[in-house]
Amino acid sequence: MGTVIAFANQKGGVAKTTSTYNVGVALAKKGKRTLIIDLDSQASLTISAGLEPFEYDNTIVTALKKEGSDIEKCILSLQINLDICTSRLELAQMEIEMIGRAMRETILKRAIAPVLDKYDFILLDCPPQLGLLTINALACSDYVVIPVKTDYLAYRGVELLMESIAEVKTLINPQLSVMGVVATMFEKRVKDDNEILQALSQKHNVIGVVKKMAIAKKGVYTGLSVSEQSPKNDVATEYGKVSDYIISKAKG
Repeated sequence: MGTVIAFANQKGGVAKTTSTYNVGVALAKKGKRTLIIDLDSQASLTISAGLEPFEYDNTIVTALKKEGSDIEKCILSLQINLDICTSRLELAQMEIEMIGRAMRETILKRAIAPVLDKYDFILLDCPPQLGLLTINALACSDYVVIPVKTDYLAYRGVELLMESIAEVKTLINPQLSVMGVVATMFEKRVKDDNEILQALSQKHNVIGVVKKMAIAKKGVYTGLSVSEQSPKNDVATEYGKVSDYIISKAKG
């Protein structure tokens, strides 16, 4: 049974998709069968993997429909040990339709159930809001990883997310736990960044500190993870450490 991990933060622009993709690649390179699922209607994870969202008819959208496709038909191979379930713009409309359905918080859980045994890890790239798709992701996950940009507003937003996670844990998914926080876009020479990192470390389990570097953003245009562009780069090294931590803590 694979370990399901939601990469979640209701704030956009915190390198959530970058973290999901780079950790997914790192896990795959360590021999772990990994599936990454794009749960954002902007299809950022799909694009980051070098794919064009509108080229695919079977996506997470069709997998979530009431009479949906088998999720196995919606999965594409990216490289050895790494598969993706892509997204597209219609996911925003699908989220609205999901509101009227029975057991709406567990639609994603039911959709991914047939492939849980095929993977060691399933990583969910959540949309940048605490909507029904994020709730669905939390409802079917074993762990949450929270990417947080080292600025004050992002830091404050973590508390709101923690409240939502606690609520899902109480009402829907008692197995859910927070694996840790990944501090992102960290600039060592900026005083505020250092203060926020210190505050994060005091309140939360910081499992990685990823520097702000152009190479991470460049990957979105090339379809390559940081480790594929520059294996010894600081960002690649840090995501490698995060993947090691995930392997050591996960049940699968």
